[in-house]
Amino acid sequence: MDEPDRREANGEREPDGVDAAASNGSAEGNVGEPDTSEVEVRREYNDDPVELKTRLGIKDNHIRELYDQISSSKLAADEAWASRQAGEGRVRALEDERARLKERIRTLEEETRQRRRGREGQERQIERLQRELERKDGEISRRDYLLERRDQELEAFSLDASDLVTRKDQALEDALRRVEGLERDLEERESEAAELRATIDELRAELEEEYELRRRLAEPSNRLRAGIELFNDSEERRQMNALSRTMGQPEVHVSLDRGEEPAVLLAFTWQGITWQTYAVNPGLEVREPRIYLKSTGEDLSGVDRKPPNGRVGPGGRVQLGL
Repeated sequence: MDEPDRREANGEREPDGVDAAASNGSAEGNVGEPDTSEVEVRREYNDDPVELKTRLGIKDNHIRELYDQISSSKLAADEAWASRQAGEGRVRALEDERARLKERIRTLEEETRQRRRGREGQERQIERLQRELERKDGEISRRDYLLERRDQELEAFSLDASDLVTRKDQALEDALRRVEGLERDLEERESEAAELRATIDELRAELEEEYELRRRLAEPSNRLRAGIELFNDSEERRQMNALSRTMGQPEVHVSLDRGEEPAVLLAFTWQGITWQTYAVNPGLEVREPRIYLKSTGEDLSGVDRKPPNGRVGPGGRVQLGL
C-alpha cells in the first residue's frame, strides 16, 4: 500500500523524523515538548518500516471513520432538507385548499343569491298564473255559451245529413262505375306493359350477344377468324377464286391492321408476281363497305413480302394455317 501524504493542520508535510504517534498525541491534547527518551524511542520506531506501516494503517482507519461520519452527517442533512421540502409542500397544499374553500364559499353565496332571486321570480310567476287562471275562467264561460250554440247548429245540420247521405250514395255508385272502367283500362295497360317487357328482353339479349361478340373480337385470333369467315361469305372471295383458276393457288398471309378495332388484312400472292390485299372489318358498327380491295399490283420488287400463314382450302374458302 502506498504511503499517503501526511500533512499538519496548516497544510505542510510532516517531517520524516517526526513519529505519527506525536501527531496523535497533539490531537489528543498532549501539548508540550516530549522528553528525550520518547524522542529516541520514536526515532528507533521510525527506522522500523513494519511499525511505520502499522501506524499508517491506524491512521487510514481513522480517516475512513471520519469519512463515515461525514456521510452520516450528509445523510441526516438530506433527510432534514427532504423533511423541510415536504413541510413546505404541505403548507402550499393547505394554502391551495384554503383558496379552494374560499372559492367554494363564494360559489355557495352566489348560489344562495340566485336561489333568492329565483324564489322571488317564482312568486311573481304565481301571481301571473293566478291572473291567467281568472282569465281562463272567463274563457270557459264563453266557450260554454258557444257550445250551446254549436249544439243548436248540429241539430240543424242533422236535418240536412240525410239529404247529404243520399247524394253521397249516388256519388259512390258513380265512382264504382268509374273504377270498373279504370280496371278495364288497367288490364289493357298491363297487356301493353307485358309486350314492352318482352321487347326489352329481346333487346337485352341482342345487347348481350353484341357484347359477347365484341369481347371475342377483342382477341386477335378471334378477330382474324371472324374476318376470314366474313371474306369467305362475300363476293370478293369469288373474284379471288376466278383469278386463282387462271394463276393457280395463291399464297395467303392474314394479319391485323393498326387501330383500336383493326381490320383483317388478307394478302394473296400468285406465282410471286401478282398480289392483292383485301381489308375486312368484322366489327358491328362499321359502315359499308366492310370488305374492299385495299391494294393490288403485279410487281413485288418494292413490296414487303411476308411468309404465308393461311391457305385456300376446299371450295375456294380461305383457312388460317398451312
